[in-house]
Amino acid sequence: MTRGPLPRRSGMQVRRLPVRRSTPRLRSVQIVAAFLMAACLVGIVAISVAPSFAARTLEIHGATFTSQSVIRTIVGMDGTPNVFRIETDRAADKLARLPAVKSASVEIRLPSTVIVTLVERDPKLVWVIGGVRYVADQDGLLFGSVDSAGNPVASSAGPLASPTEVSLSSPSPSPSTSSSGETPVESSGPTSSPSPSPKPSPTKAAAKATPTKAGAKATPARSASPSVAPPALPSDASLLPSLAPAPSADPAAVSGPAALALPVVFDRRASDIGLGLGGVVDPTNLDAGYRLAGLTPTDVDSKGTALAVVLDDDHGFTVSCVPIGWVAEFGFYAPTVRKTTVVPTQVRDLRSALDSWGETKVAWVYLVSDVSSNHSDTVVLR
Repeated sequence: MTRGPLPRRSGMQVRRLPVRRSTPRLRSVQIVAAFLMAACLVGIVAISVAPSFAARTLEIHGATFTSQSVIRTIVGMDGTPNVFRIETDRAADKLARLPAVKSASVEIRLPSTVIVTLVERDPKLVWVIGGVRYVADQDGLLFGSVDSAGNPVASSAGPLASPTEVSLSSPSPSPSTSSSGETPVESSGPTSSPSPSPKPSPTKAAAKATPTKAGAKATPARSASPSVAPPALPSDASLLPSLAPAPSADPAAVSGPAALALPVVFDRRASDIGLGLGGVVDPTNLDAGYRLAGLTPTDVDSKGTALAVVLDDDHGFTVSCVPIGWVAEFGFYAPTVRKTTVVPTQVRDLRSALDSWGETKVAWVYLVSDVSSNHSDTVVLR
């Protein structure tokens, strides 16, 4: 039985139903969220321009050597900015770079008050350069100034340069201005003009400090080489060492309630004439200056009213008595050659010399001492 051809099956057809695409409606929660976001945005904009949040009051605490004008400028309150636009952290960092400031904080107290709190450096010594009486901290940083009566002077100097900025800049300071750009305005009387010369070594100073002439008498000398005859000073008294007197305080200056009673050193070295705010005093000279400027007439058995300490290129440190007029030459100090630890011995020898000869008869005292404790002190009488 023969079968016919099988019927051809057509391909399977799948019926596709059309998918209806429609945008879902916003739920009620989404509508509320969108409304709140819009309301917050409008509120922020409104607060940022609202006059009730304009910074109108600036409270400053702890500013003694820093002027309020420079603080206002750094905080951004030269006008009346909105308190929410003040960058408190950035302003505090910039305030901490001011010469007198150790740390600073800036806070906002709504609705319109900005509070600035400064912690300034502690003044330990007055270091006079030219006509400016700078104050130095324990590290020798010159961070502020006082007048001749000891009253703090608020400085408008801007922030100190960062180490990177210092390394990139190389201008040398002008002798007539300080490194802060301020021209000294305080007159300090006569000053010496020493020529830059190499610092004498202790040996050279010792050779100079042993005169023998008519009218000059030496205290008992303790020398390592007593057989070597010391050189003599000229017999002409006018050729004896001279020292420009330290300036006296301005009689018109009156000490206020914030006046500082600090030791004072008059620095007349040519190498330091360019130091100003932000400058640093050499550590050895700072130590010696602090020791010597802290002396009182009683410490050396003097009847004078005050002692003046001067540092120059010719004699190093000298201490003179006001008004009696004798001068004691303490000389130069160095970390390894002649340490400041010999200062107490020199003070003891000065007291002994004044007691022995009478300070009204003493003109100049050479105090020579070294690390080996071998020294020879010489007194030149009037």
